[in-house]
Amino acid sequence: MKPIVELITAWADYESKNPAANAAEFCSHFLMEHKAQVLPAQTMIRLQDQDADQELANLISQLNSIHVIYAKAVLKEFPGIELEWFYFMKAIEKHHEARKSDVVAAVFFEQSTGIDILNRIKKAGLLIERSDPADKRAKLVKLSPKGEKLLQLLHQSLSKADQLLFHELSASNKKLLINLLNDIQLKHHILISENKHKQLESLIPSAETLE
Repeated sequence: MKPIVELITAWADYESKNPAANAAEFCSHFLMEHKAQVLPAQTMIRLQDQDADQELANLISQLNSIHVIYAKAVLKEFPGIELEWFYFMKAIEKHHEARKSDVVAAVFFEQSTGIDILNRIKKAGLLIERSDPADKRAKLVKLSPKGEKLLQLLHQSLSKADQLLFHELSASNKKLLINLLNDIQLKHHILISENKHKQLESLIPSAETLE
């Protein structure tokens, strides 16, 4: 394939998946995708010896741990408030009112642990709970006025941790990373929700069919 045809084909494919992207974002994506082709032979050998999936997972895990450290430092301004509460309250805010079990699933916690966290948030006066009219066994929760006010304050304060971690990245690279990771997050959110009681080994073929 001629280089110009390859470039146009790559752009068409990228644009179909990222309709709001601009040329600069495409160029960054294209260079990242083809970076291995221009690396020295010695570097290529090293890359072939690496487990790229594991390296990426470790990197994301370490970044998350760093973010948690920064976020917990910010939360010292809010005595008695746990970082996990912020994630749960954000999930509730997104739906205005939701079943407890759905909130727990949305933040990828074990049900028993998640329900316990929701009960602590409620005890702090940040949630309003009622029976689900469609299923008396289920409980619906929404933020109380106090919870809504606190969530706004947490959003403002915890953004400091986000900025500290990512402010050095250019806007185009941030958009590129968001586009790439959003696809992975959505895919595995569906995979987990549809296969809650299956073993990991059985999920691998299912993951391939979702590509």
